[in-house]
Amino acid sequence: MDEKGKFECGICYFQGSAKEFTPITVSANFAALECPQCLNNDPATFEELPVKKENEKAA
Repeated sequence: MDEKGKFECGICYFQGSAKEFTPITVSANFAALECPQCLNNDPATFEELPVKKENEKAA
């Protein structure tokens, strides 16, 4: 899992870095993402967001 990646939960739409989606529940699959807001861990519902480069100018 890319630590610099940004993800969005498809259930509650929480957005954060991959580090924030580390599983916290005891029965969680640590190879999968888990939303810290709603504890969703269905891999089909997560979307990886494009990461803006620091030198990229805003339009």
